[in-house]
Amino acid sequence: MDLRTWMEDKVGRNSDRVFLVFEGKQHTYAEFDRCVNRVANALSGLGISNGDRVGIMLPNIPEHLHTWLGIMKLGATDVPINPQFKGKLLRDLIDHCDLDAIVIDQEIYDRVRDDVDSADRKIVYDEKGAKATGDRCYCFASLVDGASGENPPAVHMKGSDVVSFIFTSGTTGLPKAAMLPHIYYIHHAEKWARTMQTSKDDRFYCPLPLYHVVRVTGFMSAMASEASFVLGRRFSSSRFWDEARETGFTVFAGHFAIYEMLLGMPERPDDRENSLKKVNGILPRCVDMVRERFGVDKCYNTFGMTEVGFPCIKGLEEGVAEDLCGPPGSDFEVKVFDDDDNEVREGEVGEIVCRPRLPEIIFKGYYKQAEKTVESWRNLWFHTGDLGYMKQGNLVFKERRSESIRRAGEFVPIDHTEEVIRSHPKVSDAAICGVQSEVGEQNVKVSVVLRQGEVLKPEELIAYCQDQLPKFAVPRFVELLDELPRTPGTEKVQRFKLRETGTEGAWDAEKS
Repeated sequence: MDLRTWMEDKVGRNSDRVFLVFEGKQHTYAEFDRCVNRVANALSGLGISNGDRVGIMLPNIPEHLHTWLGIMKLGATDVPINPQFKGKLLRDLIDHCDLDAIVIDQEIYDRVRDDVDSADRKIVYDEKGAKATGDRCYCFASLVDGASGENPPAVHMKGSDVVSFIFTSGTTGLPKAAMLPHIYYIHHAEKWARTMQTSKDDRFYCPLPLYHVVRVTGFMSAMASEASFVLGRRFSSSRFWDEARETGFTVFAGHFAIYEMLLGMPERPDDRENSLKKVNGILPRCVDMVRERFGVDKCYNTFGMTEVGFPCIKGLEEGVAEDLCGPPGSDFEVKVFDDDDNEVREGEVGEIVCRPRLPEIIFKGYYKQAEKTVESWRNLWFHTGDLGYMKQGNLVFKERRSESIRRAGEFVPIDHTEEVIRSHPKVSDAAICGVQSEVGEQNVKVSVVLRQGEVLKPEELIAYCQDQLPKFAVPRFVELLDELPRTPGTEKVQRFKLRETGTEGAWDAEKS
């Protein structure tokens, strides 16, 4: 089944029920679908059609959802891009994906106008209602307001067709564009809804960025449940429980670092007075505290990633200390291999690998990166780059195997970050690594070698980075070295040595 047929079935059976809730406004399934249709017909009027690729650089607003699904209804491919991206990274991504158009927020467009110039058509959205002008530049509101709310003409689509590019981490080169088919979205959304036993009576809440696969755990799972979906503009730990009381959401599509933030907030007498019943993406070590403090009933952990969706989902019991992800479902094989791709014994740590038992439920490769696709699929198993072990049939996550850096829910593009830092006229060489953060994930440390005779203040380097890098990639720590540790012969940077030295003696942007 294709995503358009699947979605229109949900709309047809729930047309008058509330679906989308955003900042105090409610929209029924039918109203939401008409908004999607207007965007689809507006884009069709600009010549967007089956097979085209359309970028999306919008914040978490209803128009982001309308645009994503409007693109889908035309048989085109949506390419959601982190609104923080800018400079060479953004230019390279747009060129790599061969975008035929981009729908972009006015404030973002004003900041990155030159970087998105290669996209053939720019459709600019402005919440204030301003009119976009320029060559091949169009006003979103003007196009959509004049478009029909009726379904656009049917397009031949198959469940195996690519419907989205979602960018994934990459320690070298550009972030990779994983090509996701229609069935990927449908299968994993229905799997989450079935596992969590959600229903029409539930309200899902998602304040996390819509350019990630939280699209599945939040939005798509809500539609699979024929439930309501509360869209948050952004996550706020101080406002989270007030938003729960105001909107009545019962299911939270979260991320492990968020629960540590919520637990780190000062306790309140009304902490347990909320509607939340089920949460996903939570680490076992937080489960007992979240249940006790906030009265949450059901907690779910998962092993998942963009390329393969969610092979393992586990409802967590009390007192679990390990990062238990659960047994693989009937839809996946999951094993743990050594460096020679031999399966290791139970309890022994190795690389987590998996493969589907059903067609089209994982990605279809990396766009224009066949060698990366082949590399990840060695010996007919997808190699995740994560370490773990099996325990009584359950997968237990251990740590990342690769040198990737994850900060604020984002993977830092190492090559591009280092390239920007090396472009500073006073810098001779530089390398970044991830160091432990106070709350989950990592901070970024940069080790810098200056050109002979140069003097560079750390705050000057950080200001340079802030101008050219997304916020999550800007280093917090700066250390100056005479040279970087490298392997003999191959001259590769030994990042593990930079990690081992930690942050002692490094300049800290948060303490300056």
